[in-house]
This record gives sequence, C-alpha cells and structure tokens, in this order.
Amino acid sequence: MNVRSTIKNAIKGAGKKFHSWLENPSGTFALLVIMLVLLNLVASRTFIRKDITGPKSYSLSQASREVVRTLDEPLSIKVFFTDKLQAPYSTVNQYVRDLLSEYKNSGSSNFSYEYFDMDKEENQELAASYGVQQFQIREIKNNEVGFKNAFMGLVVSYADQTEVLNGLSETSGIEYKITTAINKVIAGTNALTNLSDGVEITLYRSSNLKDLNLSGYDEIESIAKQCVNSLNKKYEGILSLSVKDPQSSEVPSLQERYGTPTFPLESSDGRISYGTLALVMESGEKSKVIPFQIGRSLDLMRGTTGYTIQNLDGLEENLDESLKALASNISTVAYITGHGELSLTDEENGAAMMSYMVQDRYSFKEVNLSESDIPLNVESVMINGPQSAFSEIELYKLDQFLMRGGNLIVFQDPFGQPQQDNPYTMPTYPILETGLEKILEKYGIKLQKSYTMDMECARAQTQQGWQEIYYAPLLDNHSLNQKHVVTKNLGQTLILQPGSIDVSEAKKISGENVTVLARTSAQSWTVSEDFILQPGLIQAPDKKDMKSEDIAVLVEGKFPSAFDKAVKEEKSKTGGENEDEKSETEDTTEETYESDSHLSKSIQSGKIMVFATSGITGPILSQQISQTTALLLENAIDYMNGKSDLCTMRTKGLSLNTLKTNKGFLANAVKYFNEIGLALICALIGLFVYILRSRRKRRIMLRYNPDDSREITSEKKSDKGARK
Repeated sequence: MNVRSTIKNAIKGAGKKFHSWLENPSGTFALLVIMLVLLNLVASRTFIRKDITGPKSYSLSQASREVVRTLDEPLSIKVFFTDKLQAPYSTVNQYVRDLLSEYKNSGSSNFSYEYFDMDKEENQELAASYGVQQFQIREIKNNEVGFKNAFMGLVVSYADQTEVLNGLSETSGIEYKITTAINKVIAGTNALTNLSDGVEITLYRSSNLKDLNLSGYDEIESIAKQCVNSLNKKYEGILSLSVKDPQSSEVPSLQERYGTPTFPLESSDGRISYGTLALVMESGEKSKVIPFQIGRSLDLMRGTTGYTIQNLDGLEENLDESLKALASNISTVAYITGHGELSLTDEENGAAMMSYMVQDRYSFKEVNLSESDIPLNVESVMINGPQSAFSEIELYKLDQFLMRGGNLIVFQDPFGQPQQDNPYTMPTYPILETGLEKILEKYGIKLQKSYTMDMECARAQTQQGWQEIYYAPLLDNHSLNQKHVVTKNLGQTLILQPGSIDVSEAKKISGENVTVLARTSAQSWTVSEDFILQPGLIQAPDKKDMKSEDIAVLVEGKFPSAFDKAVKEEKSKTGGENEDEKSETEDTTEETYESDSHLSKSIQSGKIMVFATSGITGPILSQQISQTTALLLENAIDYMNGKSDLCTMRTKGLSLNTLKTNKGFLANAVKYFNEIGLALICALIGLFVYILRSRRKRRIMLRYNPDDSREITSEKKSDKGARK
C-alpha cells in the first residue's frame, strides 16, 4: 500500500513538474522543436505540390503523364547539362530537374533519368557520341564579359531508338520537346506497339440490302477474308475478322458510334428500314471505319439499271492504310491540290516550311478531288491558298467529309496575285472566287473580299526611318483568344495580308459553337479597291472609321449540308483507246454512278477552322519575327487532329501580360512601380506589422505581468515615476 502511494505521489509530482515546465517558455520552445521534427518526418514521406502559375508551367499535362505511365519497356533520359552556369541558363537547368522529377513521379517503373557530371572528360566523350553539341554562351566574371562552352542537352533512349534534344537554353516548350521525343522513339521502335492486343475487324453487312439486287454483295465477305489473311502474313496474325448482320433498329446507333453509312430502304407497303455496309477496325478505344459506297449503275447500251458496291477494288490497300493510321502516332492530313494551292515542296514561295515544321507528327497526302476521294484514314483536310475554282463535285466531297465528322482547315486569301500590264501602271488585285465561299456561307462563315490593315503592325527600317507595314498586323495577347488552347499564352504574332471573316450567321445556327481565335486591334480598317500593298502608299483613315476585324475563327459542332441532294459524278468505261475507236466499237459500255448515301446533316461533330490568309503558311515561317506565328500554326494543326494537349505543352512559359502602350506617363509609372514600388510596399507592410505586434506585446505585458523583469517598458517606467 505504501509502495502504491509512493508511486502515485511520484507520478503526481512528475506531472506537476511537467505542467510547470510546459508553462515555462523553455518548455514551449522544446515542444515546438519536437513538433517540427515530427512534421518533417511526415513531410519527407509525402509529396505535395501546387502549381499556381496561369499556364501551369511547372505541372505535366495529361498527355505527358499518359506516355510515361504506359511504357512497355525501359525508357531512360540522359541529361548532359553543364553545372554552375549563370542566369538564365541556371534557371533552365533547375527547370529541367524539376520537370524530370514530375515525369518520374507520374511514370511507371520503366521510366528513369540520369544526370552526368560534365566536368569529367569521359562524360563529354559520351555526350559527343550521342550527338549532344556544345554551345558557346556568354558569361560575366570579375566584371569582364567572356564566353564559355556548355552542354545543354539530353538524350531519350528506348530499346534501340534514341532522340537527341540540343540547345535547351530557355524553359518555354521543354515539356513539349521531351514528350514529343518520347513519342518518336516509341513509335520508331515498333509501329504496331499500340496494337499489341490485336485488331478486331467487323464486317457489318445488312441482309435487307439484298433487296437492291446489289452487285458484289455475295462476294464481299470472301474478299474481306482474303484481304485480312494477306495482311496477317505481314503483321504476324494480329487481325481477326467477324461478320455481323445488324437489325434495322441497330443501324442508327452504329452510325452514331462509328460513322458507318446508313441506307434507307422502302418496302412495297411503304415501310422504311435501314441498312449499312462497312468494315470497322478496332483496337482498344481506337477505331477506324471503312465505308462501302453503293451507287446506281446505268448501262446505256442495254438500257438497264442496277446497284453496285463501288470501292471493292483496293480494299486491301485501304485496310493497310487504316491499320497504319490506327497504330501510328503520325497522322495523315489530306492536302488538297489542283487549284493553285501553295506547294508543299516549294521553299521559296510555297508551304514547304510548314510541312517540314510538323513532319514529326503529320504526313501530308496530296489529294486532287477531281481525280480521287478524300482518303479514309484522315481526320482533317487542309486547303491552303487556292487560286482557281472548285467544281461542284469537289465541293460536294468536302461537304460530305464534314457531314461524316471530318475536320476542315482553310487558309483563304481575299485576292489573287497582283497583276500589272506594264511597269508604269498600278497593279491590280483580282478578287478570288473559288467556290469555297459558297459552302462556307452555308455553315455561317462569310469571307469578306477585302484586306485588313492595322496600326498595330510590323515595322521595316528604311532610309527615312521605321515604316509601318499596315498589311502585316502584329497581334498581342489581347487580340488572341486566351481562353482557347490554340491561341492561349501566345502574343506578338505576325499575320501577313489577312482578309476578314464574318461569323454572325454561324452564331445563329443551332448546334454550332463559334470561337474567334484572332482579331486585329481596334485601330484597324479594311480596303477592297484602289489600293497597293506597299509601305508608305497606304493612308490610314480617321480613327472613327476603324474597328477590330476577325481574321481567324473556329466553328465546331454538327453542320447542315450545303447541298440539298447528292451531286452526280460520271465515270466512263470504253473499249477503245481513242475517240475513233470508241465510235467504231459497238459494244462500248458507259456507266454513270450516283451516290445514294447523301447526308443532309452531320452524323458526328466536326470542326471548321478558317484563316483569312495563306501568308502564314509560306516562307515567312523561316523568319525570326514569325516564331510565334509558327506556334499558332502548329497548334491549329494539332487541334484539328485531336491533339490539343500538345498545344498546351508547346506554349507553356510564353504567357506575357504586356501593356497596351509602351510609351508615355503610364508606361513609365508601371515600369518604376515594378522596379521600386513593389519592394517599397512590402517593406512598409512589414514595418507596419512590426509596430502593431510590438504595441500588442507591450499591452499584454502591462496587463498580465507588469512586474516582469525581462522587459522594462517605457509605460512601466513612467508609471513608477508617477507613484514616487
């Protein structure tokens, strides 16, 4: 009993001592130290990070996370970056470290990276063996300007493929470059990496189409099997084929899901049923559809009509192309030719620079619509600077491509090339009438026949000084839509010789979503006649006659067809080699095919992007002033091909909140406020907080512990003096 009471009293005594120790300032400090140690132990095992920058410059995009999360084989990044560089290169080095750490945290165990000490000679030799180059940079040391050779690159390795990134001298766009390099080495290792689970091909063949007495219906299954068997020899048996006979009620859902064609059939009692005929290729969540076209054939010699499947020839080639498109990260863009469009191989006057700029992600397939249809494996069609008119059947093919959910990007000039009869007369600018205006207006997009001038423009140096080039607007971030991924974070973008676009009607059409991507400044005006595009010869009007003009727009959604019915396309087959033989050959057969699968409205949402100029796709892209213009163009192509994540990565770190004016009192006031004002405000706030805390501390001391000997305040001294 005595032992128990002794222990109890000892515990009470220890508790009282501990309580008194806690009330003592030294005890409070000790507890604070213990709490900080425990907090650090927890924090060392927990990674929490918040990116508060507007463009999320220090966070990975979803596309980057996905590519490192789904690696099938080890991928390593070797970083060759000279250490202890001066700013701004030291900032780039740290940014690369932070970014690779984000990749590592988001990636699988197959992702790794390694830094090399570039002061060691063996590491310099290793970097040189990979093709990493040294760059000469300027540095200031001991108040002297000198030059230093530095490594600023990295190597991405995957299986037997490598990709080298040289000259990483600025933070903007680094994530985009790394993710693009990773995609390239993966795609280069195996074009069918993404199809490792196999490809299922389904032939949807409605039995009610037999009522059309359709030529080729019975043979289509055997032809499809032959094509699949042939391709399986090439692709190691990854293809499998099944045949399904969908019910009439299932056909609309197939059209909604895949974009398969729908053929309405009317029975003798007036009932309407639906049939379809298409091959659907699927691998995981990806799918491609190869529709079959049914046309009416007319035998003029025999006077009989019937129906036939038109595109059975070349089915294996179509399957092969669609399979490559399904497997590859490189997308095919149909590039329309035959109307004087800018050439993809002409570096001096054509669009060769644009083609080269995106060759790692896209291949352009030239398509002459008067000779062939739009390929089945493309998601987007580009029309770049046509100079002559499209035929009715060509416009119809473009229209039906949109109705099936395709995407169309148009670069259209308001005027053609200047014409001049002799050196002593003023050049004239012929108005372009290509026929595209006809179908675009049906979708609510009207191209104005005028050039847009802007006081906010590029300038050229002449003997008389700096000369404004009004027909080359220089768009800042206020003129570019900062809410859309195509133009977000962009600024100081040069647009050469733009027209203007009116989308007021598109905003009225149900199902269409209209976005203005770029517009000129409020100091703009248009010219449509009696003008010459030469600096110094263009007079600006009064400011009251100026207003902003839309020069790049995006319309998305489901569109009404620009055609009330299908446009007939005639094809002929003759037995002779020339007209004389043709007239002498009695058994000559001519067939006219008429499409029966006309779509009066979109079955899937599509996109139309229109730029009122083709000048931004030409040689101007090679100039320093057009770097941001090139980014805009790349973003536009990526967005139209479903790769909007690349747009966000590409423009990270480019966001600039610039002033609308660069001179005068306002500009100087903002300048000195940023340099001095912010620091002064922070110092004043700190001083104010210090004074408030000191006063509060003195008030508490006087009220609760006036006799504390640790601090004798002026208030206490004065109080003692009064009592004496």
